[in-house]
Amino acid sequence: MEKIDRKEAIRRTALIMGGTLSSPLIAAVLSGCEAQRTNDWNPEILSEQQLQTTADLAEVILPSTSTPGAKDAKVELFIDSMIAEWMSPEQKEITITGLNHLISREFSGLLFEEQTQFIQDILDDEDGRNFFRLFKRMAMLGFYTSETGATQVLQYDEIPGDYYGCEDLEDLGGRTWAT
Repeated sequence: MEKIDRKEAIRRTALIMGGTLSSPLIAAVLSGCEAQRTNDWNPEILSEQQLQTTADLAEVILPSTSTPGAKDAKVELFIDSMIAEWMSPEQKEITITGLNHLISREFSGLLFEEQTQFIQDILDDEDGRNFFRLFKRMAMLGFYTSETGATQVLQYDEIPGDYYGCEDLEDLGGRTWAT
């Protein structure tokens, strides 16, 4: 069986799907978050306070439990890259405005339960919903395409073997597969 890397897998998936994936999304996933690989990384667009708020909000969405959370995967670095390089001007404005709103309400200083309730409260507002939906998509994408998310949360098999159609997920290990 031929071993392929992530770029080739995404390219093949896009071909199968007839190119229905958006090109910015594909480019973002292919480029990954190179910032995680160096010690001298600096945010591309977010301030330190915005970056901390991004990490805290991502952790509310994907908390550490028996598996790693968003902070473990450094999702905030991925989100910073997405905002700087791949988002439309409208999406950037929604995201930055939402982060600044969280900062003005001292979101990062709240306890986890208070942060969770705060998110519930902002979902009552249309602007808050738009911000949260966009942010959640970025956090999920960043997490599940990270090495941490793909190998420690999803089941990962570098070279997948047999195909098991219509099998109970619990019989196959209980978690969704990354490959």
